Amino acid sequence: MKTKKLLAKLTDFMSKDQTSQREELEHIRKVLKKLKKKEQDLREELAAELDDDERRELEGKLDVVHAQRIKGVDRVKEIRDSRREQGSDKAPEM
Repeated sequence: MKTKKLLAKLTDFMSKDQTSQREELEHIRKVLKKLKKKEQDLREELAAELDDDERRELEGKLDVVHAQRIKGVDRVKEIRDSRREQGSDKAPEM
């Protein structure tokens, strides 16, 4: 294969990777918004709840939702960092 063809294949491969990362970011952001809303709702319920057993159950749910949000935010940061690294690794165009 000639150099131009190899470079074209590499560029195509890299753009597919970026596209899949972009789609993953969009999906994660949607899920994070839903989790944030759920966390807010649980906090409101917790503030209004008087029964100790119900409060403990709500606190448990709140902990799980919060942990999932943290994982999602961390994943977004990982993707962004990897995209920045890929961008800086590219050779200057001639």
